[in-house]
Amino acid sequence: MRNRLNITGLWANRHLRYIIATMVVCSIIYYLPAIAGLAGLTSLRVTLDGFHNLYGIDFYGLVFFAPVVYAAYMLGVMPAVLAALIAMLILLPHAILIDNYPNALFKPTAFVIILSAVGAVVAMLQKSDEQRRRSMKELECLYDVGKAAEESGSISEFLSRVAALIPQAMQYPEETGVSIKIRGSVFQSPDFRKYSSKIAENLVVGGEILGSVEICSSRNSSYLRNQSHLTRTLAERISGAVRQLELEQSLRRYYEQLEDEVEKRTKDLEHVQEKLIRSERLAAVGELASGVGHELRNPLNVIRNCVYLLNMPLTDKEDEEALNTLKVLDKQIDIANKIVTDLLDFTRIRPPSLARVDLSNLITESLSWVEMPKNITVAANLNGNSLPVKIDAEQIGRVFTNIISNAVQAMNGKGELKIDTGLEDGFAWTSFTDTGCGIPEENLEKIFEPLFTTKPKGIGLGLAISKRLVEQNGGRIEVASQIDKGTTFTVKLPLEKRR
Repeated sequence: MRNRLNITGLWANRHLRYIIATMVVCSIIYYLPAIAGLAGLTSLRVTLDGFHNLYGIDFYGLVFFAPVVYAAYMLGVMPAVLAALIAMLILLPHAILIDNYPNALFKPTAFVIILSAVGAVVAMLQKSDEQRRRSMKELECLYDVGKAAEESGSISEFLSRVAALIPQAMQYPEETGVSIKIRGSVFQSPDFRKYSSKIAENLVVGGEILGSVEICSSRNSSYLRNQSHLTRTLAERISGAVRQLELEQSLRRYYEQLEDEVEKRTKDLEHVQEKLIRSERLAAVGELASGVGHELRNPLNVIRNCVYLLNMPLTDKEDEEALNTLKVLDKQIDIANKIVTDLLDFTRIRPPSLARVDLSNLITESLSWVEMPKNITVAANLNGNSLPVKIDAEQIGRVFTNIISNAVQAMNGKGELKIDTGLEDGFAWTSFTDTGCGIPEENLEKIFEPLFTTKPKGIGLGLAISKRLVEQNGGRIEVASQIDKGTTFTVKLPLEKRR
């Protein structure tokens, strides 16, 4: 049974079938004169028989170079010598029975020696050429591995590409499979199949074994042993590339962390700088308030008293123009007095006296403190709910009054002021929406800064004071605006906690 399997395996080799078929054809050609004689074609036999010894050369014997050279090129030296011996056996009957040469064995033996020598030379040339092609494929594979290491963004991508590249460097790529194992991950060549014959090398990085590269083949083990040097070189190259990629990834992560740290420190510095600028502004405002505030109050009070005294002897019928002038003067005194008050209040805001306050009532009261033009309508949607908040009513009332006054000024005497209230996450919110000119986006973050204003009149302390009052009452103030559509200020205040 084993001999039958061996014969079947040999016959399955297509090169062996080609050699046998060529031998049969060469034998027919060699014995063609004898075949013609047996067929009774005497004249043809004489003509063809002349080629057996034309100028001392047997031209029919030259055809046997074909199977011997083919065997040498495809199978190697020993099959070529075996083919030459078979050719000798084929030539031997002709030398003994037909040829009239004195020494019958000399010509076949010499011919076999020549055939064997030619076959050996062809086999060595073919082996050298095959070795050159194999070396070129191996060098190309190593180059592609290095190129993959440069182009890959991760170790996984690199190893996947390498597993597909290695079979192309082998003599039989379709019968070769590659499996790379590293840190619990496995990367295999396309259509990988695990064969019995295999060779493996460890992947070593910095003295640590990270995994292995394994090459499997359906060929015998001797074929893989010839690839051991390539496998060892590939393992070293892959290990070096993995180390390089790990260093690059580590360096990239370090750069990212460094950039994040620099960005964080930059933001911290900007925040500290903003605080410093704010402190300097507050110091300037405080110095201005303490140095000028009290000094202005006395002249203003004197002017107000003089206006009062001038106004006493006048009646409406005597001098209407003088009365109007005194009223304008009195109003300007109020404006100047308010500026002084804002300066003093900003630098010495007292701590809040927290108490339970009804938010709806506070909004209604704040509306009564602002003189509303005829062409401005107020839509107060208080939902009929009593929202109890724990705040300082006087301070928050000033905030509401300031926001309402700013809305009236922004609408320039015509528009609608909408007031809404509601509850959200333990806070009672109140929104004031006007239909005024709006605030540019680049100014939204600046409107709460002291001394910043876009109004022709005022010193830019109203919203800064309002923000401080809201925050020290445990709330926060927000703003949203669109140019030519209006602005919405939202004040969120903490609800009174029930026992």
